[in-house]
Amino acid sequence: MAPLALRVLSICLFSLTSRQLRAGTDSLASATGSPSDARLALGTAEKVFTAPLHFKSEQWIATGAIVGGTALLFAVDEPIRSFVQRNQSQFGDDAAAVGNFYGGTLNALVTSGAIYVGGLAFHDKGVRVTGLMLLESLTIAGVITSGVKVLAGRSRPYSEGGAGRFRGFQFRNESMSLPSGHSTVAFALSTVLAGRIRSTPATVGLYSLAALTAAARVYTDEHWVSDTFLGAAIGTVVGNAVIHLNEESETTGLRLTPLPAGLRAELIF
Repeated sequence: MAPLALRVLSICLFSLTSRQLRAGTDSLASATGSPSDARLALGTAEKVFTAPLHFKSEQWIATGAIVGGTALLFAVDEPIRSFVQRNQSQFGDDAAAVGNFYGGTLNALVTSGAIYVGGLAFHDKGVRVTGLMLLESLTIAGVITSGVKVLAGRSRPYSEGGAGRFRGFQFRNESMSLPSGHSTVAFALSTVLAGRIRSTPATVGLYSLAALTAAARVYTDEHWVSDTFLGAAIGTVVGNAVIHLNEESETTGLRLTPLPAGLRAELIF
């Protein structure tokens, strides 16, 4: 039932996104002259990966807060794991199934691809750009998370190596705990959809699903709580960056408008 419920939710979110964007609340839908999607995606990725070279003090402070928050959670990883594993239930199992489904990479990519293709098929630029943002955020955040996983080489809880076991440069699944990939996916997905739909109920629902995914990873003994915190931070930061960069790109350029007496050119900033 959990996968069915999530599929129904995905359809509802797609419908809501489409109506919201067609209603004229999004300036992207009326922009013209934008670069190709492939060029836009590559440009977004380049800007995200080179962003640390241009960080200002407040951005370094935010980065430090994320790293510091993750480190502080190391101290409670073991106690939280013990508490959660002692309190398993059928309700918890069902809830975890929903969270794990929502944060699954394949499910997220299929949903994002469907939104993108739907925008192409129905010539709805707003929906197409939403799908593109989702695919960009999932790819960029996924690369970052995968790189940290390999470099950290942290043992997963179920391997019984302890929360403090970091071996570095590991490619085995049981030694790639930090950060949580499911949490990264869930928060990247929710951040972009919430930013595009711009509805308080949708935002609450989307982030609740993302939080459920993070909790599910701890519940199923796949991750430490600090893993899910860092994964959530990566997904959220990348999702917001992708939204900002795409909207900035789409609202800057040359707009050509046909007129009865000729053509009007507008330079948009």
